[in-house]
Amino acid sequence: MSSNDTKHVQTELNEDEYERFREFAREHGLSLKEAGHEALLEWIERQQQADPNDPAFTVLDELDDESLPASSATDVREEDDLVDEWHGSDGSFTLADDPSAQS
Repeated sequence: MSSNDTKHVQTELNEDEYERFREFAREHGLSLKEAGHEALLEWIERQQQADPNDPAFTVLDELDDESLPASSATDVREEDDLVDEWHGSDGSFTLADDPSAQS
């Protein structure tokens, strides 16, 4: 990699931060430059991971269990392809009321 392909990043640390960073690099057999490079890449990776607090992941947790029906129901008139493929046991199930009949 030529020097034209790289960019330099600089930061400031207080004395305590610097000593912690220097000791960490030494313990891992890295130069300060190598340790800083690895630290930045790791930080970027963590920031780009999905946030478990994102509403897309928590919406199911927010559903009230009591708001779900006690038993499964389906309207097979809308699921003919699934009925045609059914080869399971003759277990009982309940059909939902025809939504178009409700007023």
